[in-house]
Amino acid sequence: MNGLSEEQLARLKESLLAERHDIDRHFLMEGEDGPTTLTDDTGELSSYDNHPADLGTETFERERDAAIDDRFAERREEIERALSKMEDGTYGLCEISGEPIGYERLEALPAARYAIEHVPAEEQAPGLYRPVEEEVMTRPPTGAGEHRQRQAGRFDDADAWKSVEEYGNASDTQPTGVSADSDN
Repeated sequence: MNGLSEEQLARLKESLLAERHDIDRHFLMEGEDGPTTLTDDTGELSSYDNHPADLGTETFERERDAAIDDRFAERREEIERALSKMEDGTYGLCEISGEPIGYERLEALPAARYAIEHVPAEEQAPGLYRPVEEEVMTRPPTGAGEHRQRQAGRFDDADAWKSVEEYGNASDTQPTGVSADSDN
C-alpha cells in the first residue's frame, strides 16, 4: 500500500493530467510535421548569401528547440508511467525499496519513482555528469595559459583606463605630414 488517501491520489492524478495536457499542447502548437530543413525554417532559397553567423544562430535555435522537444517527450513518458502505475496500484511506491514515497515529495514531483533516500546518483545532480569522452582527453601542456591565470581578474578595476591609455587613443594620432597647428 502506498499510504495515500483517495483525495491525495485524485489531486496527484489531476496534476499529472494537467501537465500532460500542457505538453500535448506544446507539440500541437509546434506541429507534427517532424524535422524540417533549414530552408523551411528560414524561408531562404539558398544559404549562399547569408552571413555564417546567421546560419549559426539558426542552427543554435533548431538544436535548442530539439532539446526542448526531447525533454518534453521524456517528461510525457514519465507522466504516462506514473498514470499507468496509478491504474495498477503501484503508484507512490519506491522502485528500489518498495516503500511508500512521501506525499510531500509526490506533490512536488508527481511522477517521482524513488523515495528521496533511494534516488540514483545521476538523478540527484544531473549537472555533475560529465561525458565519457573527457576520460580520454589529454590535458593541455604544462604552462599553457599560466600568465593569463596569474593575471586573472586584475585588469577590470578602477585603473583600467590607465592601462589602456598607455597605448594612446584616437586624439593622439595625426595624419602624416600635418602639424598640430596647421589648419589642414
